[in-house]
Amino acid sequence: MQIASGVLFTAPEPAFSSRAERSPPNKSNEGSAQVVAGSSTGTGIALPQSKAPSPGETQEGVAAGERAPSPVAQSDADVRQQQNEADVIRQLQSRDIEVRNHERAHQAIGGQLASAPTYSFTKGPDGQRYAVSGEVSIDVSDVPGDPSATYEKMARVRRAALAPAEPSAQDRQVAVMAAQKMAEAQADIAQQQREALSSEAELRDQKRDDMRAEIESAREAQSGSESEEEDAGFVSVAERFAEYNARLRQINETLLRISSPSLPTSGTLFDEEA
Repeated sequence: MQIASGVLFTAPEPAFSSRAERSPPNKSNEGSAQVVAGSSTGTGIALPQSKAPSPGETQEGVAAGERAPSPVAQSDADVRQQQNEADVIRQLQSRDIEVRNHERAHQAIGGQLASAPTYSFTKGPDGQRYAVSGEVSIDVSDVPGDPSATYEKMARVRRAALAPAEPSAQDRQVAVMAAQKMAEAQADIAQQQREALSSEAELRDQKRDDMRAEIESAREAQSGSESEEEDAGFVSVAERFAEYNARLRQINETLLRISSPSLPTSGTLFDEEA
């Protein structure tokens, strides 16, 4: 899922209305490739307004029957105005703390993925500037070719989005987006694991086939060797048997000569009788 390279975390809107003017933020995001995750409109704090005298309120009008406010009434009005201003200052101080804590929580968890907070300010009755909204930009781009790293990165983005005590609606949208990217990365991881297992299985099958071929070759070689040895053994036995038969014939012939009587030679008997 291709999205912008960053999003902005913003503090939630205050629960009260305002007519106060807000000073421009101390950092412009105009023209950046970022998705705005939320915005705060207005400070939520009503600054007291002093009423200017109308043109008809002149000394002549007083002389015509209008009564000027008494010193006591004027003092009460001043006290009420001071109280209102004090209330506004307290609200501005509370809002300033809330906004800063909110954005710091985003930045602390986001770490290197998050930018430094930027704030928009308004001026209080005391002349001080108070933060009424803020932004933190965070990188939500994928890690190319590494779904495991993308999963870890999006998990951190999600934690950063939900880090404040009261995440804004836009913060929650960023968290949902990060969760979706985590699911996509997890699917990519599972696919890689399946491909790795398939490759391992193919490698095992190849090794098994190679081993079988080697065994068959060895058996054939051994069978040929045994056949040659058997043939050689058979020839050797035949030779020994022939030699034995030859010797046996010689022995028989010798025995036959020994057992046969010798015939007298011609003239031997007559010599003895004479």
